[in-house]
Amino acid sequence: MFKRATLVLTLLLFVFSGLAWGQSSEKQESQKLPLKPDTSEEKTADSTAVKETEAKEIIEGKVIAYYFHSTRRCATCKKLEEYAREAIEGGFEDELENGTLEMKAVNTDEDENKHYIDDYKLYTKALILSRVNDGEEVEWVNLDKIWKLVGNEDKYKAYVTSGVEEFLGED
Repeated sequence: MFKRATLVLTLLLFVFSGLAWGQSSEKQESQKLPLKPDTSEEKTADSTAVKETEAKEIIEGKVIAYYFHSTRRCATCKKLEEYAREAIEGGFEDELENGTLEMKAVNTDEDENKHYIDDYKLYTKALILSRVNDGEEVEWVNLDKIWKLVGNEDKYKAYVTSGVEEFLGED
């Protein structure tokens, strides 16, 4: 009897916390956050040139599509990234090539990436679009319906494509 009551309470707690998160995530969908500085200490000439190129791209403004994941990944988690990458690479070749759009997969289990969990209030795998101007993040949005749509590849990709178009101002 005790095990059953514990199980029921645990499930109810899980359901209510999910509902509470769903209500608060709508309020947090678009916020301003500063970018965290790169703390690595690479001092080679090549890395300096790469950083200067990246700085020029950031100053001009861009959108970064981050797919956040952990080290342990199930088939669905891998599919979330695969569909997002296919939608972005298939629908935004020009933007990817000219640097106005970038796609990055980020492992939040790595120490240097843990700050993203707080920055974007992550609790699971997520696809975040971040607008960066003059080296500072000015706006971001969580495409939080990816979990609901992952069972339908076409709807998933259309949702991601639409979200990126809107965020780029192409809608």
